[in-house]
Amino acid sequence: MKKIALFALALSSLLVAPALAAGGPTAQTSATKTVSISGFTYKPATLTVAKGTTVRWVNGDGVAHTATRAGGFNTKRIGAGKSASVRFNARGSFRYHCTIHPEMRGKIVVQ
Repeated sequence: MKKIALFALALSSLLVAPALAAGGPTAQTSATKTVSISGFTYKPATLTVAKGTTVRWVNGDGVAHTATRAGGFNTKRIGAGKSASVRFNARGSFRYHCTIHPEMRGKIVVQ
């Protein structure tokens, strides 16, 4: 019984060690939040996330869209039924639009 407990302890330390080595004991895993594209709108129009979050745009429309911030990020064309992601590593407010349909506008707020 003691051997099993020691084996379990050794195994758990092997599983935890790579995570600690990669980012330290206070490292946080990146969350992913989703913005749906539907009816030529971003839903939600404003999304608030924590620093380090990945935002994924999922296109539910039958035509391509983008999520673009001039000088910031550009998902390029997101085809119908496809998705694209951007990781936000800086705090701030980031307005974006669709370069194909400029009336489509959204905002990511990173805290």
